[in-house]
Amino acid sequence: MKKLLDRMIGSLVFKIALAIVIVETILLGLFGGYYVQYFGAEIDRRIAEQISTPGRLIQDEQLKISILSDADQMKLLLGDHLQQAMAIGFDGTIYHAIDPFIIGNSITVVPDFPVDQLRSDLTEPTLFTTDDQVGRSIVSITPLFSLNANQPFMFVYLKVSTKGLEESQRQMQSVLLVGSAMCILMTSALIFLFTQQTVLKRLITAAQFVNKIQLGKLSSRLTPMGRDEIGTLERGLNAMAESLERRTQQHQIAQDALRDSEERFRDFTLSSADWYWEMGANLKIAFASYKFYQLIEEINGSPQGQSFDRLGLTSEHPEGWHYLQRRLDAHMAFQNVEFSWVSRKGEKHYGRINGVPVFSLDGRFNGYRGTGSNITAQHRATEEQQALQRQLATSQKLEAVGQMAGGVAHEFNNCLAGILSFAEVARAKIDDRERVKEYLDHVISLGERATSVADQLLMFSRRRIDQPTNVRVQSIFSEMEKLLMTLLEHRIELQIWSDEPELFTRVDPTQLSACILNLAINARDAMPDGGTLQISSRSVDIPPLAQRDPDEDEDSYPNEIAGEFVVITVQDTGTGIPDDIIGNIFEPFFSTKEPGKGTGLGLSIVHSWVEEAHGFINVESVEGEGTTFSVYLPRSEAGSEAALRVDEIHDFPGNGERVLIVDDEQALRTTAHIILEDAGFRTATAKSTEEALEVLIQAEKDDPFDVILTDVVMSGRSGPQLVIEALRSNPRYGVVFMSGYPARSRKELDKLLGNYVFVKKPFRPSQLQKAIHDAIALRAERQRT
Repeated sequence: MKKLLDRMIGSLVFKIALAIVIVETILLGLFGGYYVQYFGAEIDRRIAEQISTPGRLIQDEQLKISILSDADQMKLLLGDHLQQAMAIGFDGTIYHAIDPFIIGNSITVVPDFPVDQLRSDLTEPTLFTTDDQVGRSIVSITPLFSLNANQPFMFVYLKVSTKGLEESQRQMQSVLLVGSAMCILMTSALIFLFTQQTVLKRLITAAQFVNKIQLGKLSSRLTPMGRDEIGTLERGLNAMAESLERRTQQHQIAQDALRDSEERFRDFTLSSADWYWEMGANLKIAFASYKFYQLIEEINGSPQGQSFDRLGLTSEHPEGWHYLQRRLDAHMAFQNVEFSWVSRKGEKHYGRINGVPVFSLDGRFNGYRGTGSNITAQHRATEEQQALQRQLATSQKLEAVGQMAGGVAHEFNNCLAGILSFAEVARAKIDDRERVKEYLDHVISLGERATSVADQLLMFSRRRIDQPTNVRVQSIFSEMEKLLMTLLEHRIELQIWSDEPELFTRVDPTQLSACILNLAINARDAMPDGGTLQISSRSVDIPPLAQRDPDEDEDSYPNEIAGEFVVITVQDTGTGIPDDIIGNIFEPFFSTKEPGKGTGLGLSIVHSWVEEAHGFINVESVEGEGTTFSVYLPRSEAGSEAALRVDEIHDFPGNGERVLIVDDEQALRTTAHIILEDAGFRTATAKSTEEALEVLIQAEKDDPFDVILTDVVMSGRSGPQLVIEALRSNPRYGVVFMSGYPARSRKELDKLLGNYVFVKKPFRPSQLQKAIHDAIALRAERQRT
């Protein structure tokens, strides 16, 4: 037993385990006391939070104060150690208590009550401990305030004994101490067993390995168990054994390596996807791997004894073979020489070769060795990538033009709104010469800022708010016929018809008219010597891709399109479109017209709008004979929706309602002010969101506003941001948005705010008056619900 004990004490395992146990005991001793104190403090904090909770909830009106008279409820909240719960008035009268016999009495009847804590300047809950005949207790006093009062009118008094809580705290501390001691014992045992198994066992195995080496068993090897010091020793012993074995078997290993190298090269040559070749000093092919031999034999017979330019390969660069020949003649390395060939199936493939010169020890040139690769897949992937990059560039160009168009159109629509509104007001005041002159001066000033391309730029930038409705195509044709006859002049014959008069599609009628107008103008310009323009409509049912007739032209319809469509065809007998530019006609600013006779935006606008309407457009053209544009739009059923024409909108006078007009454009503020004041409304104006909020705050006390009329996009914070803040302080405002270029779509505004009225710039006085009336009606409906 003594020998075993001495061996254990003297072993490395025991010393390591003992050292770890000592260190662990010290650390647990240091941190154990800290955690005992920490958990004690945490328990005190939770007790304080628990006792303060009822008073805070009563202060926040989340609990009724009468709960203080319900002893059962209070014990559920604060536990069985609750001693007292009272609601005390500022004069010391007890209004609620768990002891019903003291209700209505003064606090003087309560023994040891801390009267000095009920102070008129107490504004926050207070918490303190007391020692009395019962023992140590925690007391919470929470002041209660009435609306706009500076001093409390009542106090919530709670008292809880800490006797049971202190006992729980001592039990938790005991558990922590016992648990720490158990952790030390278990950790010590695990460390001892782990060290015994991982250190001593590996040292014994290493000693046995050394004995085998001494006996001449050089093939023996250790299995390293890790990257620690013993693992380093094990790998060192293995390296020693390998060195001894290598020295005794060096000759045999060299022979085996040479045989393996030859077999490996042959296997690589047969299995590799690349090609290997070798040529002699005469620059003729002397060796070719199987795949390279197979490739050349397929297109030009055996490659043996031939030079590269005689193998039937085609260089992908004009100077390809000349460059290769110059490098070969100069005995220089070459890389990435590309070529192509056509297989027996008629498919074009691409390859690439590399080579290095070979010299003997005395510097004599012996030829070349090199590799080759089939890069057909890479070449096709590069072509697809380039096509995608071209599409991306086109998309970026469209986006850039769209951003520019939106800003320009916004400015133009502001001008147009002022022009139309001042003209309407001037017509209404025709007898007042001074007022008419003032309004016409405004019209002239605004007209100088506008240009004829405003609507086109606005549509192209996709910042215009569409108002889709069920449109009867024949009605659009009838409305446009007179205008088209004026535009086409007498040299062009106009023919309009429809195979089905009752064809409907759900689009914005203004956008559809603009689409037909753009196509008609292009057709007119393509017939300088006159001709015939035919505009027609029909319906077509496009089946899904899987159900289409394979004999039909695959390019007639996009693959993802299916369903019933209305087809509007615009056909001319003009000069036609050359094949080399027909793929570019829908690009913005692409035009074949002379400078100054076209912006190049017409067809791009049409294409952009048709896609937004979930349709597509086909074009067929024969140079010298004419062009046909076919616009496909989803067909819809006849609906009851009908757009109210401007001429049908009557005046909507006000009755003294107050309207706040917010716009960063002076002309628009002045226009709206005059329109609404003349109609009987009372108005005020603001040029920014900040100024508008100040006006609303000032008017709220005396004469609040009924409606906020604001532009959507303004410098600084936008109109929607203004409305959000205004409704947050007073939800009774009616809201009217106006814009010629809103930053958000109609649907996005609906998600943002919900109940509002929208009026598009430019607007007529009657339209603006109706919008104000609609906003007032919506406000009344909102208040009722």
